[in-house]
Amino acid sequence: MYYIIDNFEKKTPSEISRGIVKLACGNEINVYQIETVHDLTQFIGFGKYKNNHIGNVYFRGQTSLYDGTMIPSLYRGKTRLDTITQKYNERINKVIKEKRIFNQYNRAVFEPLIQHYGVKTPYIDVVDNVWVALWFALHQAKSVSINAHEYVYYYDSKEKYAYIILMVSDANRETEQYGVYVGNSTTLVDLRKSTPSYFLRPHAQHAYMIRKNDSFPGDYSDLIVGIARIPTDIGFKWMGSNEFLSLSSLFPAAYFDSGYNILLKSYPEEIHGTIKQYGSIQILTD
Repeated sequence: MYYIIDNFEKKTPSEISRGIVKLACGNEINVYQIETVHDLTQFIGFGKYKNNHIGNVYFRGQTSLYDGTMIPSLYRGKTRLDTITQKYNERINKVIKEKRIFNQYNRAVFEPLIQHYGVKTPYIDVVDNVWVALWFALHQAKSVSINAHEYVYYYDSKEKYAYIILMVSDANRETEQYGVYVGNSTTLVDLRKSTPSYFLRPHAQHAYMIRKNDSFPGDYSDLIVGIARIPTDIGFKWMGSNEFLSLSSLFPAAYFDSGYNILLKSYPEEIHGTIKQYGSIQILTD
């Protein structure tokens, strides 16, 4: 049983305000407004400590709560999850089988790896670094599809608040595949352990990926154990000017990221009209 953070306002000397949001899974959860780095550190520590008997708590940075949903990219906007899953499985298996360069990767690693570069999968990306989560909470993205690729542009968030979402995973048994952990409910992939460092992006972002062990994991909101709401102007003040938290650091160009270069050259280009459904190896633009 996960511990959803409550009564946090009693754990800190600061005056903490809170609201309530209903998640897609039916759970009601407090949303705490955090305005000091000390409170954010304690909030995250509280979530990790209270769930230490389950596994570990990881973070997501978001500019919105998306009406309490937490839907993996493969299933967003879809209703026939069984159909899209079948087609997706056929697609991924074919790529691994037909491309020699990808034969070396276990599918449990290959899927979360390619999602990190833009392909849609059943995984949810999380981190164990609050500053990386904060960066994503403070930045929005726009994209346009041209031919076989999706071109993505990141810009400073215009929203009033940034959100740090705490999610729990019970995956604490490491498999024979390094960096892949399993539990009764979830599978967790530590991309820094499971992929070589020439795939620079996941290492730069301290990347983990979570997958529920359901056949069609359409919503992950039941894994949420805490939500911190941070005024955007305060978040930008905290982040300051840090080269490690720059766009070029978190999303290294293919010149530096050799793995990105490999994916751009070798991952099959999407057929016209399928980028919306399956994604592509994205290209970042200014």
